[in-house]
Amino acid sequence: MTASPQSPTTSVQLQTTDFSTTTASSSLAPPVVLVHGLLGNRKNFNSIGTALSQQLQTHRRILSVDLRNHGETVATEGMRETMSLEEMANDVVSVLDRHGIPKAVLVGHSIGGKVCQALSLLYPERVQGLVVLDIAPVAYTTREAHWQAIHEIIQACANIPPGVYTKKEVDAMLQQDVPDPALRAFLLTNYGEKEWKIPMECIRNQLDTLAGFDIPSTCQYTGDVFIIHGGQSRFVRSGHMTAIQDYFPNHMLTTIRGAGHWVHAEAPDATIALLKRFLDR
Repeated sequence: MTASPQSPTTSVQLQTTDFSTTTASSSLAPPVVLVHGLLGNRKNFNSIGTALSQQLQTHRRILSVDLRNHGETVATEGMRETMSLEEMANDVVSVLDRHGIPKAVLVGHSIGGKVCQALSLLYPERVQGLVVLDIAPVAYTTREAHWQAIHEIIQACANIPPGVYTKKEVDAMLQQDVPDPALRAFLLTNYGEKEWKIPMECIRNQLDTLAGFDIPSTCQYTGDVFIIHGGQSRFVRSGHMTAIQDYFPNHMLTTIRGAGHWVHAEAPDATIALLKRFLDR
C-alpha cells in the first residue's frame, strides 16, 4: 500500500553533479541517483559516480545530490528549519522531475539511505531499485552508542561560535570530542572562512527527526532492494530485520567485513563491485 505524500511543489532545489557520458545520457536504462549521509555532500560520491559511469555494462546516467542544509544547496537555497524524511524525499523527487527522469535507481548512505527508503515507500512508481548503505528503516535513540556518538559530534560542532576561529583552530578544538583525525577532516569539509558553511545548529535541532522513521507501516516497496552493511557498524542489526522485511519484502543484505558505517569510503572497491553487480544484474 502506498501513502499519500504531500505535493513536492514546496521542495528545495538540490544541487547536483552529473557523471554521465554521452552514451549514458542517451541510454534508456533508469538513471542512478546517489544520496550522501549526514554532514556529507555530493562530492563524497565522486569516485563511485565516476567509476559507475565508466564501468557499468549497462550505460546509465549517474547523478549525485546535495541534500537540504548540506553542501552547495545551502548557498543556493538557504537554510531550512525542518528536515523530515518526507520533505527530503520530496526534494529528491523534484530532482527527478527537473531532469526528466520518470524512474531511477536510488543509492543512499546513512541519512541519505533513510531518505531513499522514504522515497521508495512514498513514491514507489518513481523507483526502479534501491541500494541502502548501512542504515535501517527504524528509529535510533541516544541509548544506542552509535547514535549517541553522532549526537556528541554534532553538539561539539554546533558549540563552536561563528566568525571567530580558523579551520586549524577548529580542528584543535574538536580533538577531544572527535579524536579520529580522518573524521575531523570529514567534518571540516563543512567549515569555511571562520564559520560553518552548513546550518549546524539547525541540523542539531533536527537530530531527533532524522533519527526516526515516521513512514506509515502500511507502506511497502516491492521492488529490488540491496542493503550493504558495514561489518563493524551497529546501524543494521538482527533486531532490525522485521522492519526491513515489512517495508521491503524483496530485499537482499550483504556485509562488507572490516568496514564501518562509512562503508563506501572505507571499502570503495568492494562497494563499487557490489553496486555494479546490482545494476548490471
